Amino acid sequence: MMNLFTIAAQGAQAAQNQLSVSASNIANQQTAGYSRQQISQSASVVSSVGNGVKTSDPSRITDQTMNQALWRTESSVGYYQSLNSWGTSLEKVIASSSTQPSTLLTGFFNALSALTSQPDATAYRQQLISSATTLASGLTQTSQTLVDQGASITEQQTATTEQVNQLSSQIADLNQQIERLGAGAQSNSLQDQRDQQVKTLSGLVNLSVEKTEAGSYTLSVQGATLVKGKQAAVVTSVNDPQAGWQLNVTMDQTSTTVADNVGGQLGGLYDYQQQVLSPLQKQVTGLMQSLNDQVNSTLAKGYDSQGNSGAPLFRLSAANGGGSVLSTTSLTPSELGLSLEKSATANGDNLTALLALQSATSSDNAVSLKDQASAITSQLATTNSQNSNQLSVVTAVNQQWQQQRDNFSAVNKDEEAVNLQTYLQAYQANMKVMSVGNQLFTELLNIFS
Repeated sequence: MMNLFTIAAQGAQAAQNQLSVSASNIANQQTAGYSRQQISQSASVVSSVGNGVKTSDPSRITDQTMNQALWRTESSVGYYQSLNSWGTSLEKVIASSSTQPSTLLTGFFNALSALTSQPDATAYRQQLISSATTLASGLTQTSQTLVDQGASITEQQTATTEQVNQLSSQIADLNQQIERLGAGAQSNSLQDQRDQQVKTLSGLVNLSVEKTEAGSYTLSVQGATLVKGKQAAVVTSVNDPQAGWQLNVTMDQTSTTVADNVGGQLGGLYDYQQQVLSPLQKQVTGLMQSLNDQVNSTLAKGYDSQGNSGAPLFRLSAANGGGSVLSTTSLTPSELGLSLEKSATANGDNLTALLALQSATSSDNAVSLKDQASAITSQLATTNSQNSNQLSVVTAVNQQWQQQRDNFSAVNKDEEAVNLQTYLQAYQANMKVMSVGNQLFTELLNIFS
C-alpha cells in the first residue's frame, strides 16, 4: 500500500516538474536568445519490478553547430551593413543632382561655351568666373565631406572597439559563473545569456568560438584571443600613419596585432575606409589638381583684355585634417586670358583650347576631366550596389540560420500548450491514484478494526 502511495507521489512530482518547465518556457518565449528546456523521465526499477518514475534536471535544447553557423553569418551581416550604410549615406551627399562633380564641371564648361558667342562681353566673363567659383566650392565641399566621414569612421571604430571590450568582459564573467555552477540546470539561463552575447559580439568582429570541457568559451579573432575562461583581452583601435589601421589585442601583457579580415562591423569600417573612402579622396583631389593645372596653364597661354598674359583662375591648397581646398583667385573678368593674340584681345581664340579640356586626354592626363568627374560618383554607386546585393544575400542566409535555430531551440507556444494539458492530466491521474490508495487504506483499517 505504501508503495502505491510512493509511486503516485513520484508521478505527481514528475508531472509537476514538467508543468514547471513548460510554464518557464512559455514565460520566456519573448526572451532574446532563450533556449527552451525540457526534462526527461525514466522508470524507476527495483528487482525488475516497476517502482515509480525518475526525472532529470532541466536541459537546454540547443545545437552548437547551428549556433556557430548563425554567429558566422552575424559577422557577415555586420560587415556588409557597415559598408552599405556608410556608402549610401555618402552617395546621397555627393551624388545629388546639384552637387555631384560632373554636374558642377558641366556648368563650368557651359559657361565657357556661352562665351564663344561674345568673348569680350563682361557679363559672360563674370558668369564664367561665378561658375568657376561654384565648381571650386563644390569640389572643396566634396573633399571636406570625405574628410568629415573619415573622422566619423575613426570615432565609430573607437566606439565599436569599446563595445567589443564590454562584451568580451561580460562573456568572461559568464564563463566564470558557468564554470562555478557547472553545465547543469543552474547555469541554463547563464548559458543562454552567453550565447546571446556571443551573437552580438559576432556582429562586431568575425569570431572563432571553442567550448572547453569545463563549459566555458574561448573566443578569438584572426588568432588573437579575446576571451579565455574568466579572462578578457583589452582591445584598442589604432590608426598608424605608416601601417594604417590596426587592432591591438592584449592579454596577459602579450599584444597581438590584427589588421586584416577582422570581419563584422569593425572590419567593415576598416575596409570601407581603405577600399572606398581613401580612393575617393584621391580621385577628388586628382580632379581638383587636374582642373587647376590644365585650366591655369591654358589661360597662361592666352592674353587678357589689356594684352597681358593670362593669370590663373584657380588656386589649390591642402586643407587642415586632410583633403584639399580649390578656390578661385581674385581674377577680374577683363583679366581672363581668352585670346591667343596679344593684339586682338577680344577674339577669344583660347576658348577653343579651354573647351577641349573637358574631354581631352594626354600623356600627362590619361583620363579627361569629364571622365574623372563622372568616375567619382559612378564608382561609388557601383560599389554601393555590390555591397547592397551582398547584404541582401548574407541577410537571407542569416535569417535562414536564425529560423533553423528557432525551430530547434526556441519556444513553440502551441507545443507548450499541449504539454501543459498533457502534464496536468498526468498530475491529476497520479493524484487520483493517491486518492484511491487512501480509500483502500481506509477500508483496510475498517476491516481490522
